[in-house]
Amino acid sequence: MVNEMTNDEIEELVGLKDTDKNMLKTRNNGLLLTDNQVSTLQRYNIDSSKCGSMSELLYMIDQADYDDEELNDLADRIAETNYYQNTRK
Repeated sequence: MVNEMTNDEIEELVGLKDTDKNMLKTRNNGLLLTDNQVSTLQRYNIDSSKCGSMSELLYMIDQADYDDEELNDLADRIAETNYYQNTRK
């Protein structure tokens, strides 16, 4: 018999309960990143605090010797944030 999970249990499991870690924050170097993004970058030994722009951060991610879906997804989200924050509309 399969036990069905409640919405609260699912949100807690995937980390949606802790919304503070998923909120974009301006870092000391001016980059807009979430706490979760920073911790993911740290797992791949990418120091976002050394970057002066989102483009530089994306370049560092591209140059990393990892072929990982998680890192590719993170790069896509950072590129999207960069587009919406830095493109004249």
